[in-house]
Amino acid sequence: MWGTRVKSALWALAALSIGCLSPSTALAEGDDIFGPEAFDGSIDLRASAVGGETGWLDGGFGKLRWGGDNGDTQARARIAAADLAWKPQFTFNLAGLVSVVHQAGQSQDVDLNEAYLSFRSGPAATRFSARAGVLWPPISLEQGGSSWQVTDSITPSAVNSWVGEEVKVLAFEGKLEHRFGGQRLALTAALFEHDDMAGTLLAYRGWALHDVRTTVSSHFPLPPLSPSKRPYQAPLTNPFWETDGRAGYYARAEWQTPWPVSFNLVRYDNRGDRVSGYKLQTAWRTRFWNAGAVAALGQRTTARAQVLWGNTLVGPDTPYGIPADVDFAAAYLLLSREFGAGKLSARGDWFRTHDNSFVASDNNNEHGWSGMLAYKHPVTRFAELIVELLHVESTRPARLANAGLPPTRNQTQAQTALRVGF
Repeated sequence: MWGTRVKSALWALAALSIGCLSPSTALAEGDDIFGPEAFDGSIDLRASAVGGETGWLDGGFGKLRWGGDNGDTQARARIAAADLAWKPQFTFNLAGLVSVVHQAGQSQDVDLNEAYLSFRSGPAATRFSARAGVLWPPISLEQGGSSWQVTDSITPSAVNSWVGEEVKVLAFEGKLEHRFGGQRLALTAALFEHDDMAGTLLAYRGWALHDVRTTVSSHFPLPPLSPSKRPYQAPLTNPFWETDGRAGYYARAEWQTPWPVSFNLVRYDNRGDRVSGYKLQTAWRTRFWNAGAVAALGQRTTARAQVLWGNTLVGPDTPYGIPADVDFAAAYLLLSREFGAGKLSARGDWFRTHDNSFVASDNNNEHGWSGMLAYKHPVTRFAELIVELLHVESTRPARLANAGLPPTRNQTQAQTALRVGF
């Protein structure tokens, strides 16, 4: 189903792009399409040690990518991810991106990460660009590149961990930007399908911090559900599924000021109908705002911050309320400073969820915080080493009600990643 829609969206943008090309636009050389510069790849060799509760990817309530063994520390060494991206440049105006990924412990050994065509107009004070295909909305200030990887650490914030796991779409996106007087204004708007299950993890598991990226076919396990939810919710979620046939939208405004600071604001609404389902998975209505800022604090220090808040709903209206009605919010501040060839980053996170319905039988309240310290240093031209220490503490009553665990838990994780690019 998703493949047909991807093809339709890509052909639509291709037609638009060809129509917008000037007669003098030349086709790219073969090397721009199939040469070495048209491909990116990387392997993430990971060693980690973490204690505390069972990780969420193993069906527990843990907040990190991996968890401990009944409280005991677990050490692991593995290939955490392997990425390959094809980024052909067909003409000056028209380009593409297709990326696939292998991630340790995921439901699909290799799967599609992103696939879209992109168009940009010629150089001018006012420019237009567009993308169509499978992609992440422009929300994160921590991930980027051809494979949408975390740039300055191993683990992104709670905000962007959730974007990576539950906010991937099949979209047609347009962007208009204008430069004037040392400033830049940009407006982005998109219509999309898929992403009907966004909100499932956030409601039933809560926030988490990890570098796992959802793919078009992946599914994630849920922690133990309350008895009242088990007849209606499968023990897993497929974030990219489309079940209700309704289009959602997102919009973004960005202002690059005359000073070394920029601001952006994003509105997202998947417009899920809350009742259409497939295999005990139902379309959620998930809406949120995201505000972000980036500031240069001198030549070697950068500050990034995001605040995301919204609401997710599932199930029909009843005289007693909606079966699942959860408000959510999270924020972080990230400071990065260069030291010679290396970079040191420190981040603080805060997160919470507030359950508005049926709390006595299914309590989805949560609050917590996290602190991270990471150092990145190039080893060779094609490899970099990242060392990271991450601590998270959270309180979630469902741990006690659904699994007989203490509601407040904390975890500390030490990781080292060797990223080899090719």
